Amino acid sequence: MSNLTVTAVIVTYNRLDLLKESIQKVLNQDTDALKHLIIVNGASTDGTFDYLNTLTDKRIIVEHLEQNLGGAGGFNWGMKTFYHKTQDDLVWVMDDDSMPTRSSLSRLLDMFNEKSEAGWGASKVNWLDGEWAKMNVPAPADGGKTAVFYGHDNLVEIKHATFVSTIFKRELIEKVGLPQKEYFIWGDDIEFTERSHRTMPGYFVRDSIVIHASKLNPNPGDIVGEVQEERLPRYMLEYRNRLLTSRRRHSVVKYIKTLGHGGLDFVKTLFLPRVQFRGKKLRIIIRGSLNGFKFNPAIEYVETKDKG
Repeated sequence: MSNLTVTAVIVTYNRLDLLKESIQKVLNQDTDALKHLIIVNGASTDGTFDYLNTLTDKRIIVEHLEQNLGGAGGFNWGMKTFYHKTQDDLVWVMDDDSMPTRSSLSRLLDMFNEKSEAGWGASKVNWLDGEWAKMNVPAPADGGKTAVFYGHDNLVEIKHATFVSTIFKRELIEKVGLPQKEYFIWGDDIEFTERSHRTMPGYFVRDSIVIHASKLNPNPGDIVGEVQEERLPRYMLEYRNRLLTSRRRHSVVKYIKTLGHGGLDFVKTLFLPRVQFRGKKLRIIIRGSLNGFKFNPAIEYVETKDKG
């Protein structure tokens, strides 16, 4: 396993300054295992197109999309490009505000050497202040977040993680398919890693550190406490997407709990004091949940080559 080769994928949309920094940190890893970097540009309008066309590093593959497909569509496209345009063993995925430290990738590769059965893995994601990035805490396979959040073991088996320095074997993608582009944004990574967990074990790698350079460090899915009005449309997709994930990947009990969680958000939004954009949030919870009842896109699979 020591000679594994890697393709990194960065998905970007209108965040050129962050993208430039992320590219440099990915290319400057302390291992020569990184053979390719695929940058998926979701029809950015901030100069990203022109900048990417100036890059000369032969490891870089630029994919300019004609429209913004969201993070989900970008990761779908990037993994598909990895599979069809490279022969590398692993694909390492992240957003344009993901800032790997020098040893992020090598520590992930160490995990595959130690856990030969592993099909995927996830780094420890810190925010700018050095504390946990709250939206990027993986969930241990045995439930809860205690073993990851409070534990000390370097490797912890997990059941889901976000696409902030997450790595997958080529053969795993052959088996489970691609991220669901129809999610557009939010929840596609949880759905995909839970699908992966059911096929091959994955591990949280505590000493593989990446910084999530997001503006804020909110709790995941916290529509009640959301203070940025421009982010509210994302919650419509959050409620829709997580209903499909719970329906496909979990039990009836989990599906009911997911519905209950949406109901609790509605009650808290309605009655708690000082909730900003109260009316808009209530409409989003209702419409997103209703959309989730009928949302059921098929999983897309890569076209595997006949291995004879």
